Amino acid sequence: MRFTIFFLAFMGIMMPQTATSEILSATDKIVEKFMELDFDESEGVSLEEYKMMVLQRMGERFHEMDTNDDDEVSAEEYRAFWKAKKAQYYRPRR
Repeated sequence: MRFTIFFLAFMGIMMPQTATSEILSATDKIVEKFMELDFDESEGVSLEEYKMMVLQRMGERFHEMDTNDDDEVSAEEYRAFWKAKKAQYYRPRR
């Protein structure tokens, strides 16, 4: 009896996973995130859909740099932004 329970439990573990419980690779996760840009559900990301994302990110970054909210980024603001963020955007060569 114990063997039967163990065997059935083991077989449950060894059965192929269904699509709903599929383990995604890092690349699969990135592709899924990218495909969220497909607002018209055409199963592809158009240039216009991609541009919308780029423009949104540009605006967010600009406002992050413009710390005094005057709609301009001064050299001092950009310098402070660069010093705070350069490690995030650039990795030194080894």
